[in-house]
Amino acid sequence: MSFAPQKVDWSRGVPLRAGDWFIGLYQPSPETVGFWDAVQHGELVLKYCPACDKCFHPKRIVCTDCGSADLAWRTASGRGHVYSYSEVHRAPSGDFAGSTPYTVGIVALEEGVHLFTRLIAEPEPIAIDAPVTVDFRVLELGQLLPVFVVGAA
Repeated sequence: MSFAPQKVDWSRGVPLRAGDWFIGLYQPSPETVGFWDAVQHGELVLKYCPACDKCFHPKRIVCTDCGSADLAWRTASGRGHVYSYSEVHRAPSGDFAGSTPYTVGIVALEEGVHLFTRLIAEPEPIAIDAPVTVDFRVLELGQLLPVFVVGAA
């Protein structure tokens, strides 16, 4: 299945649904704008504390080690391993019906940050501790998002 890329204006929010119920708009917070801007350019970035040389999840606003609020963006290696995963067999909405089954999970990046993401079993099957590499794909709702490919070099 092929999807045409669509530039998403995250500043206006994204419709959020649970099953067939519309529950409002997901509003990206000001601290994540750099993350979503980088995604549009095919780059994975993380929050970074220059004071103690530690990386954090994109939503972090303060360094948990030294307390600094002077965080910057740093390009991530894009490599890690599968920490946890689940295969989705029942689509949460009609938009995802053609994609089931698909796999979501948590990836532990080399930088020590954990991200919830879509996992792609190419060329290897998904398994705990399997190596993964970031890729960027247009998913069901027409948004370019980071996904992680299992076994890719």
